Amino acid sequence: MTDTQFDGTQVLDLVADLLPVLLPDAELDPAGPIVKLYWSRGGLTSSAEVGLIELVDRCREQPNHLWPRTVDDWLRAVVAEIGIATDEHLYGDVVVRQRATLRPQGWSTGQDSLLAGLAVPFGRYFEIVFGLQSGADWHRLTQVRRVMHGLHLPGRPSGLELTLEGLADLTFQPIEGAPWSVLSRSGDATVGMALVDHERIMPTAGKGRGTLLAVPSTDLFAICPVDRREDMQARADSFARWVAKTHADADDPCSTGVYWLVGDLLAELSVDLDHSPAVTLPKALRSSAWRRWRKS
Repeated sequence: MTDTQFDGTQVLDLVADLLPVLLPDAELDPAGPIVKLYWSRGGLTSSAEVGLIELVDRCREQPNHLWPRTVDDWLRAVVAEIGIATDEHLYGDVVVRQRATLRPQGWSTGQDSLLAGLAVPFGRYFEIVFGLQSGADWHRLTQVRRVMHGLHLPGRPSGLELTLEGLADLTFQPIEGAPWSVLSRSGDATVGMALVDHERIMPTAGKGRGTLLAVPSTDLFAICPVDRREDMQARADSFARWVAKTHADADDPCSTGVYWLVGDLLAELSVDLDHSPAVTLPKALRSSAWRRWRKS
């Protein structure tokens, strides 16, 4: 028995068969391959070109008999995106409402969506996920809807730039009775993005022995200073327990991790709240070996 070589044109043939049913105003351009979409919003007609590489690659990973269902589901998802994109315009200019949020690495792949979201890795532990602010809500942006809104066109401001600009007025506030402080804005899923801009927001955090930090919820960013005069084990354990509780109580949780920022390095510390000590500290934070470690 020999394997049948994948033929992407068969997928495009299925798209051509289903388009008149699901998207009667759309046109297939096999050379792209793209689908040219046309839809009306009020008295205005909009259009967009949506690439089919994502769909073709999805079918490449499946046996042939699943392709018709996959193509049908994908095109129906595109139809739904047209409705979502239309509704998003009700809240005003889509371009200026682009916002990004910080999520744990792998968050996007866990979303129940046939369409790829717009996300990029940030270091080893996080990813930046792009979306749109609609009223008080943040909605994940798919690659398809990004094109529908024309956000991919040259000259458009990026969601990353707009997000970081929106954090400029935040200042760290101390937590009563604790040595750490937080940036927070209730319900604002962009606050965790402060980690991305840490060189501006806290330019000295990575110097010396560094800083412990956490993003337990998307609307909160916490930093805990490293102080060689204090018992760092007790401080780190207390910080980790607070992070875990804040994460558990959050409406939109992000990460339970406790991270150490030193120089340009961001490292996740091992945490086990069922044991004592709860946080496994690197030797440099546990002893006077710091200076020798820095020189080595």
